[in-house]
Amino acid sequence: MNIKPWVNQPPEDPAARPATPAAAVEHLLAGNGRVRAAAECACDGELYPAALPKQQPFGVVLGCSDARAPLELVFDAAPNQLFVVRVAGNVLGDECLGSIEYALANFQDSVRLLVVMGHTGCGAVAAAVQTYLSPKHAAGIAFSRSLRSVVNHILVAVRSAALSLEQAWGGDVLEDPGMPAALAELAVPLNAAMTAYQLRLELERLDAAARPEVVYCVYDLLSSRVVGPPDLASVALTPAPKDPAELVELGLQFARSAAVTRHLNLIRGPFADAPAPTPS
Repeated sequence: MNIKPWVNQPPEDPAARPATPAAAVEHLLAGNGRVRAAAECACDGELYPAALPKQQPFGVVLGCSDARAPLELVFDAAPNQLFVVRVAGNVLGDECLGSIEYALANFQDSVRLLVVMGHTGCGAVAAAVQTYLSPKHAAGIAFSRSLRSVVNHILVAVRSAALSLEQAWGGDVLEDPGMPAALAELAVPLNAAMTAYQLRLELERLDAAARPEVVYCVYDLLSSRVVGPPDLASVALTPAPKDPAELVELGLQFARSAAVTRHLNLIRGPFADAPAPTPS
């Protein structure tokens, strides 16, 4: 199927988006029509094989539901290559873990990699940061058990991110005007790393021969790159942390990265020409 890569498509005209449920249905059916036409062309008119192909993904990917981070498109994957699980904040709730366990139990012959992918500008992480910094302004979350469950998962990473910033730059960083933005930037990779670590522990009960490697990354919405430590600037799929000590060290690495410190006036603000403070 030869469809033009999505990254080369012109920006969508907001006025062309469906304005009613009926228009949305028409939009989706038209899209499916284009896919069927492309498949028919590629298959010489035979849309359906005699039997359904066996499901054989080589990778399982846990990512965020954000509409700007479509996982198959991010990795330019074809059908039947990735078993995708998406949930706001790429958190590892029971249903997500159950879906991953299903894939590992049923596709042992093909699955070689388990990926956790966070992304920049994550709204779920932003909500967790707001809840952490100002709980009284999170009333909408407090009254929704479902939303609260997502935020509660991410709060662990947010708290760890705050501790990492304080350890890296001292207590004054907590009063920095850029602290909320830095905290959100740092919480995204920490959340992905912690989830990857948790999955790594879950997989230890499997036979080594049937155990896929667990990796994690952050998808940059602006550049379309997947990046990893130590500087959050290198294109990488990074192996899951091996122990809590490695998670702590990762937090410090992220806290000192340019992606995070660019938000801090203490380091990059009006005194940017002065030497940066020595990490404590």
